[in-house]
Amino acid sequence: MFGEQLNTEVLDLMASGEVTPPADVSPNVRTQLDYLNTRKGGREAMDRAGIPARTRRGWKTRTPSLASRERINQAYWQLRATNWKRTGRTPPPPVRQAIAPRLKERAHGKRMSITPVDWRDVRRQAQGAQKEASEREIRPSRCSWDDLIDAWSSGDETDLDTAWMDFASEIDSPPELYYEVAHIGFFL
Repeated sequence: MFGEQLNTEVLDLMASGEVTPPADVSPNVRTQLDYLNTRKGGREAMDRAGIPARTRRGWKTRTPSLASRERINQAYWQLRATNWKRTGRTPPPPVRQAIAPRLKERAHGKRMSITPVDWRDVRRQAQGAQKEASEREIRPSRCSWDDLIDAWSSGDETDLDTAWMDFASEIDSPPELYYEVAHIGFFL
């Protein structure tokens, strides 16, 4: 359950352009352009990345500049994430491993919101001054966050469940309440 929520949140971050794999692990620029030009939403993704139609037409005879390749990479991964999310797929392990360092770097010291499936037994003091009793905002420790991302990037569900249960024990409510979550969110 946590793994599904983590995948959804990471795909949202990728689709918004906040987290993208580095260009050195991405497909070559021609493959990316092929994908963007042949998939629904590809032209719109390039527009959002700041690549005008005239510039795109010029790439039929010229090679994109370094700055353009970075924008193409961003548009490519935004569209890939959108399509993965739409079809219910998760990023493949090489993509997970490529973005794991960026997720670790960006998330240290940041808050995470967690909504357990059944929040009625969450201790009142644990709910604190949250906007809604069903949602908790906490800051994962560096070690816990790294363990969660390492387990997610490896694709091993058992490791991810173990890392999540270890993390749930840090929350000031009975950890069993957080073994299954309805939603998680990151404040990156």
